[in-house]
Amino acid sequence: MFKCALSGICLIFFLSSCALEPPQLPRRINEAYDFEVTHCDSFALVTGVSRHANNLAEAKQSAALQGEELGGTHIVWLQTDMGEPTKVVAIVYKCLL
Repeated sequence: MFKCALSGICLIFFLSSCALEPPQLPRRINEAYDFEVTHCDSFALVTGVSRHANNLAEAKQSAALQGEELGGTHIVWLQTDMGEPTKVVAIVYKCLL
């Protein structure tokens, strides 16, 4: 009986650990100012939008993720609109370091 209960508890613990959100990887795109990317190629304009509590951070994260997916190395923020919803606009650069 004890062995069955212990096995059940271990199984529940194991299955619940699979449902946890994976750790967030560090971003591969760097925030920069326009004077820092003068030697780089600008190749995309991205936008981020958020309607949640952490508006600005979430909108920036959305735009940065788009830049990463496009293969950008740097992002320069152009515009921030703190209205409802919060919006950001940025240029994505590819810098050969």
